[in-house]
Amino acid sequence: MAADTAFDVSKQRIDWIDMAKGLTIVLVVMEHTTAGVGAALGQLPLVFGALAEFAKPFRMPLFFLVAGLFAYKALYGDLRKFVDGKIVHFAYFYLLWSVIQIGLKIAIPHASAWQVTYVDLLLIPIQPFAVLWFIYSLAMFFVTMRLLRDARPVFVFFFALALYFAKIETGWMLIDEFAWRFIWFVAGIYGAKQIFELADWAREKPLHAIGLASVMLASVAAVVFSRLVEIRGLELLMGIAGAGSAVMLVSLLAAARLGEPLAYVGRHSLYIFLAFFLPMAAMRTALVHLGVENGDLVTLLTTAFAVVTPIVAYRLVLNTPLDVFFVRPDMFRLTSPRPHTPKIMVAAGD
Repeated sequence: MAADTAFDVSKQRIDWIDMAKGLTIVLVVMEHTTAGVGAALGQLPLVFGALAEFAKPFRMPLFFLVAGLFAYKALYGDLRKFVDGKIVHFAYFYLLWSVIQIGLKIAIPHASAWQVTYVDLLLIPIQPFAVLWFIYSLAMFFVTMRLLRDARPVFVFFFALALYFAKIETGWMLIDEFAWRFIWFVAGIYGAKQIFELADWAREKPLHAIGLASVMLASVAAVVFSRLVEIRGLELLMGIAGAGSAVMLVSLLAAARLGEPLAYVGRHSLYIFLAFFLPMAAMRTALVHLGVENGDLVTLLTTAFAVVTPIVAYRLVLNTPLDVFFVRPDMFRLTSPRPHTPKIMVAAGD
């Protein structure tokens, strides 16, 4: 792995990275909300259903791509810090919130066809529950790349590419998601320099960047809605196009100082990932019971509520005994405790 993937990161660069993370979590919440609203109302919302489908090729690729941008230091750093920040950190939140989510699913009656039982609790170590698969996968990516850190980048890249094109479908989420998503994490690590250069170029030539992003996003839409995205190679290209467009556009937002709300969401993305399911379900159910039949309106209000509520909850419980839901206690740390503040890559470990 080339040493030039590790370089100084300016405040402006941090801002666009936070915005990219914020965009990712909003898209994730929107996708889950859209599916839930569709199930509740009997049909997908017109606008948000299309948006969720459009963003599918690049939503999670963008997340793992950004997570890989700063992985170099962890991969080549102290082993104890690596285990603490990339294994224990993820394990704590994964286990805690898996128990919470499964427990609530068992305890609270719901109309979902997905039946949850106590067996799901026993399967937590080997079968991630709901959206929490991303935490497990990210830890696996870090461990794999730590083991492969001295391998030739070209070999690692083609190994990840081979996994992607293998279209592995075992039914075991850990294996299937690893094979499908690993290429994006690898691309974030090895392509960090080029990704930052793309963001810098966008700020230097904003009109060119907007034009290029527009063409790329139009291509994504054409491929997605023509169903050609089901072809694996085109899916990969659309992931690149969508993620590249997102990098350019959020970089422009950062340069214009127009995306601070999105950056704020990005700095709190871990808390949203962990807890959005509860306010999402509560708001969706309440609106449907109140007789709101406009699926797009329900999706919009529910998505906003599900994004904001975990941040508010985190702020309310911070420095209280309840902050264990969002801040790893010192007793579960292998290194010296750190201040309870969001990190640049909070979703990728502290």
